[in-house]
Amino acid sequence: MNGGQAIHSVLSKALAASNKVHLLGEALELSPATHGLLQQYPEQVHLLPAVDTALAGIAVGMAMGGATVVVELAGPHSLPAMVQQLIQETPQSGSEFTASIILRVPWAPGESLPLRPYLGTDGLTIAVASSASEARDLLQSALESTGPTILVEPRWLLEHPVKEIESLALNQAKITRNGTHCTLLCWGAGHRAAHQAADRLSTEGIEVEILDLRCLQPLDLSALSESVRRTGRPILVGNLPGMMDGLLTSAFLRLESPPVTCADELGSILSAVRQSVYY
Repeated sequence: MNGGQAIHSVLSKALAASNKVHLLGEALELSPATHGLLQQYPEQVHLLPAVDTALAGIAVGMAMGGATVVVELAGPHSLPAMVQQLIQETPQSGSEFTASIILRVPWAPGESLPLRPYLGTDGLTIAVASSASEARDLLQSALESTGPTILVEPRWLLEHPVKEIESLALNQAKITRNGTHCTLLCWGAGHRAAHQAADRLSTEGIEVEILDLRCLQPLDLSALSESVRRTGRPILVGNLPGMMDGLLTSAFLRLESPPVTCADELGSILSAVRQSVYY
């Protein structure tokens, strides 16, 4: 089973289990993750025009009525309009949103991913899959949660095979490689590049620890600080504003070199690790 088939299975089971689950999108029949669901669940799967504000308004209205709404966007370019309207119209209890809306965002290499404006939004969960298995499990966890969730799914994951992995909470980070010299904090495509770099660095006697963040908002600061306390050298793979502030607060006394940020590319990661370890 590949990633697209696994996501299709999760959605199909959710639609079958409850008539309160609804799927919205403009091109559902063209996606391997949703193809055929319209015919199976015509009362719960809805093809809608490609108008972001209208799609957001319908999703919020359905969620306020008690539905769990999954919206498949055409791509990251649709995200700003959707999230802006979602934040404005979704009711909150304290700092928590009460309506359950999941925005599935397909993301291709080279596409801009406009997440930065929303990383400080209380009550909004943002997760990025690093593997086909994670894409499946993050969606399953989001369906079991409340409030709005942005799920970023790199398009290439749809073709990759799904493996059995440990199921974790939506906002829980995961160590995918143990090491002692530094911690690579990564997400999405950066996770694969981090493992490639770790294999190369191991031949030089440098053992890095890799932490897949999985959820960018809220961050699992407990797992982050625990790993950094062990290695003393945090390296953020990919730009994620604000995360280093939490690390500096929680693990400042254990830092052996300044925190480093690098691009999610092999050469950039190798350079950042060597710079940090030999600081």
